[in-house]
Amino acid sequence: MSGGRADYSDIAQVYDAARPSDSPHLEWWFEKIAEAGQLGPGKRLIDLGCGTGRWTLPLAERTGCEAVGVDNSVEMLGKAREKDAENRVTWIEGDVEYLDVVEKENFDCALMSLMMHHVYDHLTTFRGVYRILRFGGVFLIRQGTLEQILNDAAHRFFPETVSIDLARTPLRCQIEGWLRRAGFEEVRAELVRQTSYPSNERLLTELRLRVCSALRMISDEAFEAGLQRAEEYVAEHPEDESLRQDLFTLFSARKPA
Repeated sequence: MSGGRADYSDIAQVYDAARPSDSPHLEWWFEKIAEAGQLGPGKRLIDLGCGTGRWTLPLAERTGCEAVGVDNSVEMLGKAREKDAENRVTWIEGDVEYLDVVEKENFDCALMSLMMHHVYDHLTTFRGVYRILRFGGVFLIRQGTLEQILNDAAHRFFPETVSIDLARTPLRCQIEGWLRRAGFEEVRAELVRQTSYPSNERLLTELRLRVCSALRMISDEAFEAGLQRAEEYVAEHPEDESLRQDLFTLFSARKPA
């Protein structure tokens, strides 16, 4: 498959297998997001582009907040509901660029993780988030910006993905600018280096499952060639820790009280 948007009906079937709950960085992020979003009992969280609920459900369970997950993939939401046996979270099918289905001024914290490259109209989206937040509410964005991602494995071994993400992934300064234009204040950006995989073999597992959306947007031939390059490199450099490291930015912004 190439061009357009990745088909998450396929990705949903393997997403959690590629990004399991024992990933080494998750606990740090759970604590960081809970603190930055001031989550706790009586607070309302909305996870925009929630996917299989990888962030939504653990944050609700750990903090006691009331949580809503929104995603436009029926298949990803199906996986989220399967994990939410106690119906802890309200799951809504919807597009983060069109939040009219969500009541205004209804949430204390909005989270958007790894979604910027799936959004076409960022300013309209951010204005929608502003509308649904309560006064004083916090908007958190967890994202690898364009400056941070171009040396990761998906781009290093699969060069065809570079042009895809050059076109769709924003720079840090762009995200900060959209937040301010949407009306947010106290805009901050914290750079984070995380160990995403406990081993290089775990990285290969994720690559083989092709859950990274850009890998679904290149040809099967390009994917197989890149996978062979990655496997050969790991065989020759099994202890290269740089392969397991990823850079992210945690943006935070507040709706004026």
